[in-house]
Amino acid sequence: MASGLKGKDGEYQVNSLIYTMGDKADDILTSLQLSAEKQKVYEEVKTAFDGHFVGVHNVIYERAKFNKCCQEAGESAEHFIMAVHKLAENCKYGDLHEEMIRDQIVVGIRDAGLSERLQLNPKLNLATAISQVRQQEEVKKQ
Repeated sequence: MASGLKGKDGEYQVNSLIYTMGDKADDILTSLQLSAEKQKVYEEVKTAFDGHFVGVHNVIYERAKFNKCCQEAGESAEHFIMAVHKLAENCKYGDLHEEMIRDQIVVGIRDAGLSERLQLNPKLNLATAISQVRQQEEVKKQ
């Protein structure tokens, strides 16, 4: 690191972080109710600030948004696929992540005929689903 902070002790790193964040950072740190010892540990302070500023995602709400996602009229296949991927980020599907994205693409596309054909393929994977959705859109453009 060009600033040399990596080699400094935790308290120095915390003080540099607070200084960089501005006047209100010290008040926020105090409100996070970390012990005096933990306030000197950079990783503890960083984790506490992340929790304060980033917040916690409501998985039920995130999954509801994901499950309601459908391709809008005039929306390109590429845009829809990207939207499904983005919505899946906070759903915490774990090992089922790719399968859930695949399934949402299959049921959410506007082309009912293509959706039905994809549903009839028991070996369908995410890459194949995306490829077929893109190809179908290209064919319809011609």
